[in-house]
Amino acid sequence: MTAPLLPLRADRSATSRAPMAAPRGAAAPADDLTPEQQAQIAAQHAAFDFSAAETAELLREHEVLESMMQEQLKNEDEIMKKWIALI
Repeated sequence: MTAPLLPLRADRSATSRAPMAAPRGAAAPADDLTPEQQAQIAAQHAAFDFSAAETAELLREHEVLESMMQEQLKNEDEIMKKWIALI
């Protein structure tokens, strides 16, 4: 009747507090990279940004569907209460 829920990402709590080895832009100056390497890094950034945006959109849709499901359950509960009251 309902779709399976997405698993929670509990693994972020441990890694989010750990210090990062290097900031995103500090790995290597752009001047030291060849144009091909810069293009590869730009492609990786674009793929990551797309993936993050897609995940965020899926989570928003999931939350809306959960909200709609809760409203439907409330409506069904009210109908059941009225039905019982008629008996």
